[in-house]
Amino acid sequence: MFTSLHIENIAVIETADISFSAGLNVLTGETGAGKSMIIDAINMITGGRTSKDIIRTGCKKAYASATFNISDRTVSDLLNEFGIDAEDGELIVSREINSDGRSVARANGRQITVAMLRELGKNLINIHGQHDNIALSDPSTHLSYLDSFAENETERNGYSEKYTKVKNIQKQIDLLSVDEREKAMRTDILRYQINELEAAALTPGEDELLEKRRLSLVNREKVINGFYAAKEALCGGDTNARDLASSAVIELDYIARFDEDAASLSERLHDVFAELDDISDDISHYADNLDDDISELDGIESRLDMIRGFRRKYGNTVTEMLGFLENAKKELEKIEFSDEKIAVLQKELVLAQSELDKASKKLTESRKNAAEKLEKAITGELVFLDMPKVRFSVEITHKQQEKDGADSVEFLISANIGEDLKPLASIASGGELSRIMLAVKNILSKNGAETLVFDEIDTGVSGRAAQKIAIKLKQMAEKDQVAVVTHLAQIAAKADTHFVISKEAKDGRTYTKVTPVSGEARINEIARIMGGDSITPALLQTAREMIDDQTL
Repeated sequence: MFTSLHIENIAVIETADISFSAGLNVLTGETGAGKSMIIDAINMITGGRTSKDIIRTGCKKAYASATFNISDRTVSDLLNEFGIDAEDGELIVSREINSDGRSVARANGRQITVAMLRELGKNLINIHGQHDNIALSDPSTHLSYLDSFAENETERNGYSEKYTKVKNIQKQIDLLSVDEREKAMRTDILRYQINELEAAALTPGEDELLEKRRLSLVNREKVINGFYAAKEALCGGDTNARDLASSAVIELDYIARFDEDAASLSERLHDVFAELDDISDDISHYADNLDDDISELDGIESRLDMIRGFRRKYGNTVTEMLGFLENAKKELEKIEFSDEKIAVLQKELVLAQSELDKASKKLTESRKNAAEKLEKAITGELVFLDMPKVRFSVEITHKQQEKDGADSVEFLISANIGEDLKPLASIASGGELSRIMLAVKNILSKNGAETLVFDEIDTGVSGRAAQKIAIKLKQMAEKDQVAVVTHLAQIAAKADTHFVISKEAKDGRTYTKVTPVSGEARINEIARIMGGDSITPALLQTAREMIDDQTL
């Protein structure tokens, strides 16, 4: 249940707090007082699209938060999925819109995405705005209403799965079914590329190793000179490291007879002297054989030139080139065996299409069965809502199989005796659309959120029809929490909780406040709705009688 709403800096509302109750909550007030801002705030905290233009002039951000008592299993499962703790059954969601357009949403203090907030919101509150009446006139929305009533998710999921399978098989066949001339040209290109790459006999990482080896060969003269210089320093010339180390060994060996520390040093130096001999031999070996390696450079340059040429066609590295080769082989194999593969796929397509046709038939049957029940249910609702001569029909026609099935659905209506059934958009007035939408919402409420919010569901309605709508909203509020923004006294009189939205100008600014009313204040408000500024004793008495009369 929706228990409270807190608002800060949303349009003309500087700050407001509303505590909702179970049953029917009604919000009334003069035109322009800010009633629509309440709906905007609810839309904001349920993840609806919200512009930074909603921010009160002169403020940096708008903020709204709402508190819910959670009893719905779907919402609890979503909270667990999102990692949000709600063990005490309470959920507080909030959203902040900044002047730079950024939006920050939270649930029980944890930051969540707007998409997550929207998923929670649609299971918490079902908002009906005036645009929904317009949407009801659009036949493209009627299928979703019928499916929601039919509760045919199993059939829809089964159809969708098989539809996707058929489309995937068809896509594979289309890719393989290329023109013969194009196929021959592509085959020639692939064979050339494969032959060229296979002839090169590339190995992974070869280009990196060749570059390192080339670097060494290009700088061979420097390397040779360095080796010879090192050899000279170690064991050549009149003074070298080997001779000096040898002299040091002799000296330490001599004094080792008199000093233990000298003996230890002498032993270490013997090891160093032996290592110098080994290094000297290795330097001599490398230096003597360097000239034999110079002939490699031409071969390496030639190999690298070939690889550079391949880079323009097959990839930046040898690894990528080998990957290109593998893919080319697979593509060539597909083309060469495409006819066989197409034959296999066509057999699969026949089976898949057969399964899709069965699933399509089941989905259509679920819709037709539901359509009959929906016609009766909505007709019954509309008769109650002061449309006694109404005929309502759900027309289902066949169409080519698409993502949502093979059915086109349109709601047809005849509001008066002797009139043919026609599309809603062509004959339904604003008041009739409001009543049809109320009927649809009431029938479908069992499949949705526990809280229903109506923004001026009474558009185009007056008199007895208004009284019927008031009674219907009261009936709906017995099983679901309902909040209504209204201009009708009949609806306001049925409220379990009544709020008045008013505004005042102060210090050059407009301020809106939301006040719960009861007793005489509520009587005065209902009288104001009926008579405007002229509140007479007769209007006050009528308001009292309307409040006292809670007949359903």
